[in-house]
Amino acid sequence: MRDGLNRTHVIGYMLATGASISYGASLVLAKQVVEDVPPLVGSSIGMIFGMLVLGALAAKNMVGDRKSSRRSFVWAGLSGLAAGGGIALMFLAMSKAPVVVVAPMIAVNPLTAILFGQIFIRNIERLTPRIFVGALLVVVGVIIISLGRNV
Repeated sequence: MRDGLNRTHVIGYMLATGASISYGASLVLAKQVVEDVPPLVGSSIGMIFGMLVLGALAAKNMVGDRKSSRRSFVWAGLSGLAAGGGIALMFLAMSKAPVVVVAPMIAVNPLTAILFGQIFIRNIERLTPRIFVGALLVVVGVIIISLGRNV
């Protein structure tokens, strides 16, 4: 493949696209859920199913992985708490506002990831002009969608 785009990156991009599709579908499904049950109940049920699916997929690696440090488990735990909080807030938002408004607002999460990345993992991932411009385009898209929608 050409310089800068290797097989691993292509696989990463394909997985990110799959994650985007899955996450987009979850937003629409969450809106349907909050029409029937309280938002925190819906988010709890969603997290339980997510845990079961991920646990089944990762079970083999969890049993055989003896090299993981306690620090990794702390970071994974904090990541899970942040993700759980995000899901709970998403369900609460879906109960109060239209999905076509909430979904783009949630889509600004790359800005948060860039900010936290610069704080916590600056030595692992670098902020390039290309990444910065992409994040700005996300924000501009959210502004356009938000301003174009009568809420």
